[in-house]
Amino acid sequence: MNPQEQQPRWRKTWSMVQVGVLSAAVVTLIVLLVTGDGSLDRVYAVALVFFGIALLGHTTFLVYTARLEQRDRR
Repeated sequence: MNPQEQQPRWRKTWSMVQVGVLSAAVVTLIVLLVTGDGSLDRVYAVALVFFGIALLGHTTFLVYTARLEQRDRR
């Protein structure tokens, strides 16, 4: 099995959808932290860290996949 096989198209598409949803969640949580009354700040902060890590992971996957595909085209 070749370890540098291309990812299935659906996996990249699904990851792009998740990046969009996670980006919206992160922006929403930042707005809630800034404009909130302070009673749920800890919850928002924990959710922000969780969604931020997930966003970073999916973004890294997409960048890594794109670089591998670009390298394979050469």
